Amino acid sequence: MPSLADTKIYSWNAPTPGGTGTMTVAARLSNRYDGIAEDLGMTAHTDASQVTAQMVKANQAVKEGLLMKMRINYRKGNKYFGADIYVPTNKVSDAIQKLHGKAWDGTGRITSCRDRIRADFR
Repeated sequence: MPSLADTKIYSWNAPTPGGTGTMTVAARLSNRYDGIAEDLGMTAHTDASQVTAQMVKANQAVKEGLLMKMRINYRKGNKYFGADIYVPTNKVSDAIQKLHGKAWDGTGRITSCRDRIRADFR
C-alpha cells in the first residue's frame, strides 16, 4: 500500500446492489491511477472535503461488487512489471479495450490488461 501522500480519493458511479439505479462511491487509491482514471469513469479528489460520496475501502468495494481487481502489465524504461488494479465493475470491458498504451507509474506505459479471475484458497 502506498503512503498516504502518494494517494488520492477517486469517486465513480456504481450500479446499486439491487440493480435499480446508480450511487456515487469513493475509495482511496494510488496516484498511479491519474493516467487511467478518466477511461475508468473515475474522478480524482485531492482531499476528502471535496467528496460527496459513500467512502469505502478498496478491498471492501471488491467484496460488495463495486470494484473488480484486474491485472495489468506495464513497461517502464526497458523493464517490464505487473500490478493489480481496481476497476469499477461496469467498466471492465472498457478497461480491457482502452488501457493499452496509457500512462502508469510516471513514465511507464501499460502493455496489457486482463481479468484477474482466480480462486484464492490461501
